Amino acid sequence: MVAILVVSLRFADPEPLPTFRDAFFDFAQRLLPAGAEEPAENLVIVDIDERSLAALGQWPWPRDLLADLVGRIAAGKPSVLGINIIFSESDRLSPENLLKRFPLDAPLRESLAALPSNDSMLAAKLRTLPVVLAAATAGNEVPVAEGGAVQTPVLLRLGRQTGSELRRYPALLRNLQVLEDASAGVGVASLALSGDGVIRKLPVVMLVGDAILPSFAVEVLRIAKGAEAISVEIDGPGVTRVTLAETTIETAFPGHVWLRDRSAESFSRISAAALLADEVPLSRLQGRIVLLGSTGVGLGKSFITPGGELRAALDVQALFVENLVNESYLIRPHYAAVWEGIAAALCFALVIAFTSRLSGYVSLAAAFTGLVFLFAVSLYVFDRHATLLDPSYAALVLVLSYLVMLSLGIVEAQRLRRRSDEEREMALVLAEAANRSKTSFLANMSHELRTPLNAILGFSEMMKREILGPVSPPKYRDYVSDIHHMGQHLLSLVNDILEMSKVEAGESQITESEFPVREILEECMRTVKTAYQHRATRIVQESTPFSPLLWGDRRMFTQMVLNLLSNAVKYTPSGGQVKLTGKVGDDGAYRLSISDTGIGMSDKEVTEAFEPFRRVDHALASNLEGIGLGLPLTKAMIEMHGGKLEVASVKNHGTTATLVFPAERVRSPIERVSEEEKRYEESA
Repeated sequence: MVAILVVSLRFADPEPLPTFRDAFFDFAQRLLPAGAEEPAENLVIVDIDERSLAALGQWPWPRDLLADLVGRIAAGKPSVLGINIIFSESDRLSPENLLKRFPLDAPLRESLAALPSNDSMLAAKLRTLPVVLAAATAGNEVPVAEGGAVQTPVLLRLGRQTGSELRRYPALLRNLQVLEDASAGVGVASLALSGDGVIRKLPVVMLVGDAILPSFAVEVLRIAKGAEAISVEIDGPGVTRVTLAETTIETAFPGHVWLRDRSAESFSRISAAALLADEVPLSRLQGRIVLLGSTGVGLGKSFITPGGELRAALDVQALFVENLVNESYLIRPHYAAVWEGIAAALCFALVIAFTSRLSGYVSLAAAFTGLVFLFAVSLYVFDRHATLLDPSYAALVLVLSYLVMLSLGIVEAQRLRRRSDEEREMALVLAEAANRSKTSFLANMSHELRTPLNAILGFSEMMKREILGPVSPPKYRDYVSDIHHMGQHLLSLVNDILEMSKVEAGESQITESEFPVREILEECMRTVKTAYQHRATRIVQESTPFSPLLWGDRRMFTQMVLNLLSNAVKYTPSGGQVKLTGKVGDDGAYRLSISDTGIGMSDKEVTEAFEPFRRVDHALASNLEGIGLGLPLTKAMIEMHGGKLEVASVKNHGTTATLVFPAERVRSPIERVSEEEKRYEESA
């Protein structure tokens, strides 16, 4: 339905569509102007210009002077003379009119009465060569000349209908009958302006009263070609073609053609004063079409051509004659509106079909390509075939439909975004609820496990120490030791889970106090060495002259060091080394690094290691204890102290984990390490 509406709107042709169309046609003429060479070798303008008016007097000239000018032109033997001047009244300076206006003595009156009239003198000169006189359309009825209606050499060929679109005028302003009788033909020289004051079209034929008359330029061409009549074919809503001799003029239904503009300087022009003064060789006129008129200032109306130049009526008629002689006028085909409507509907359909399927930049590029294609095709047929096809309506439909689809796409994208945001918020709520449920479940389960674990650890400790008596057989003592060890490990896991649950729930708090770093490091080293005494892994502490006191949670610091040390030992093959290095940097921050020569990790594995319950996928780690909470807990605890955990690792080359405590956590002066501590480190 919308496509049908698009086509229908083109045929309705409301504003501003005609304005856009005219603007494009003018743009095409300026972009691709006609050649600057002489457009018609057999066309010459005899101009009553400013020089002529200055030399021979103001306008209107007496008819005897015009007769002399016509005589000079006739001496040059042109093929036809078109006079773009209307002689609707007799010459006021003619002898008979002077007798009526002025009281003269008898001898002078007799002398003037014996003289021929100026109009008859001009008529006599007109008979010496083929002449076409100009007439003009009138809005109101005017008196009919003595000779009656204009005898037009027009042959009508009527088709199925009369021309409803043929341009019509009520009356005609004509020349004196004596002059029309002396001429070879009469053509209508009236020019019709577009709404913006530009003259783009000129009529070939028109309906004046009940008669079809040729335009001035067409009648000049008919006389020049020696055609006896003009054949006008009317079919459908208007004129389809006009034929004279071997020339066929394709017209629009109203009977007009579109002007192909040329520069005024490309026409051959002769001043009337120069011609009368015999300053111009008459050979320039021989066998050519000559147009006589005036371009003097104030002698006639000026018109704007499609090229943007201001021209006198004489120059416009010369341009029209040139277009007809060279067949360079522009053609606006009868089917143009149909094709333009179809092109617009096709653009609309393509935009609807593909805009939603293409990405933003691709659809924009496609729309721009479509616009370029429309204008390129129109300019091509204009330049190569002198045919006017308007791309502006299809381009307007394309742009508007693209903007509409783009707007709808934006609205839909916003709707989907809102929906996605709502779904994301809902998923986040559900995830947080699930996380809270998981945390609560783990905490509850851990609390529930502690009671039986305490019983297991207590009774196994009693049996291990044989408090109530010896355990027999002896093999049972080994079983009791294993039970006690596994119970301690399970309790450690439960404690880690509880601590992680507190961290995730935001319930974990630090209990701050001042504590010595070296003391805790030594304690942790002894604990790890004891726990992993079956592994041949060296644990060393790099000797430093000073050791700070830190302000923080002693328990958390101990757990962080134990976690990092345990990981380093677990993931270092037998015979490897784990080294602790602590120092205060220039910024006052304390950095404790624990490096190993273990299996190392890739960048991806380092990222995964900070996720709870994730472990490195390695053959060495498959038989190791732990549930993947060491690094996440350590990271959370150091961040609670305002510090950070840095991990640098290279696959198969070891890992270095560094705890960075901010300067405000370093509370006391640095102490010098005693000689006994040095000896202890060397023995370790």
